[in-house]
Amino acid sequence: MVKLFLSNILVLTLLAFPRILAAQSAPEGAENIIEVDVPAPSLAGNLLGTPSVQSVAIYLPPSYSNQPDHRFPVMYLLHGIFDDYGVWVENFEVPALLDRMISNGELPEMIVVMPNGGNKYGGGYYRNSSVSGNWADYIADDLVKYVDENWRTLSHPGSRAVVGHSMGGYGALNLAMTRPGVFSVIWALSPCCLTPKQDLSFGNDAWRRASEIEKPGDIENLLDERDFYPIAILGIVTAFSPDPNAEPIFGGFPFEIIQGEIVLNGESFDAYVDEFPVRQVRDAREALRDLRGLGMGVGLGDQFLHIPTGTLEFSQRLGAERIPHQLDVYAGDHRQLIASRLEQIVFPWVVERLVFSE
Repeated sequence: MVKLFLSNILVLTLLAFPRILAAQSAPEGAENIIEVDVPAPSLAGNLLGTPSVQSVAIYLPPSYSNQPDHRFPVMYLLHGIFDDYGVWVENFEVPALLDRMISNGELPEMIVVMPNGGNKYGGGYYRNSSVSGNWADYIADDLVKYVDENWRTLSHPGSRAVVGHSMGGYGALNLAMTRPGVFSVIWALSPCCLTPKQDLSFGNDAWRRASEIEKPGDIENLLDERDFYPIAILGIVTAFSPDPNAEPIFGGFPFEIIQGEIVLNGESFDAYVDEFPVRQVRDAREALRDLRGLGMGVGLGDQFLHIPTGTLEFSQRLGAERIPHQLDVYAGDHRQLIASRLEQIVFPWVVERLVFSE
């Protein structure tokens, strides 16, 4: 088990820092992409220095410019930790995929919005936090309003979908549960952070290392060394258990280190675990039942060990609450088959459930 854990650390470190949009050549289909800066007042005043203006990439369908009276549904794509919207454009080649599927008559035309969701710790998990900023409000309020005001959208929930990968998969589900009435179709690809188990549990020694940070310089060292797990844990703590008074981390840990051992604090541990979706299904069941579509997909070979565990457990909780949903389980890892799942499963399933009229 120790050898497996250490080998996973190496693999995950390589996976967590993918290259972003290549400057030297634009991917196929990128000519349909508009890059804009969007005001993000919901992020103003965050303690991590994340700008309150955010870059967003927007895919406009082929007929957008020559059908001035036509309005389109909108799909929002949320990226994973340490990514940016370049992962959709370059790594998963979404613009080329959409062009091809629309040209072949496999998809109707739609607008696709790809925001950035990163911060110094890899991302804000698309949830509201007094430390990392109100990311859920940024997506559901600031960004949706901006897109609806500046492009010809079908501006009602039935014509809005949100699809996310990894951290973005968590974000899509979090938006469905905490911001009902904004999006009606949800799909989570390899969603992280649905339950704090496996590599996300306190058995991962990175929790101890993160909790022992004493000064800002310790954080900068982690960032300089690109030490994935402790940095990701700082992101989780500032998003899931923020504490604006707890410098320099600005987050609370639900345990103490006593004689070299992690000892849980029962009350704070329960409060921490309650922030994860597997504990929130019952309270959110009416919002989830009201969706036009709820789907998830996971590869059983995912290198992030908590993701298959969490996805299957979340599906079981949905079933127990009689919440209709689609579950796509396949032989794959965290990233390798995402583009093919988008083409074969996700995009066709999403558009079947979206409303394409006023």
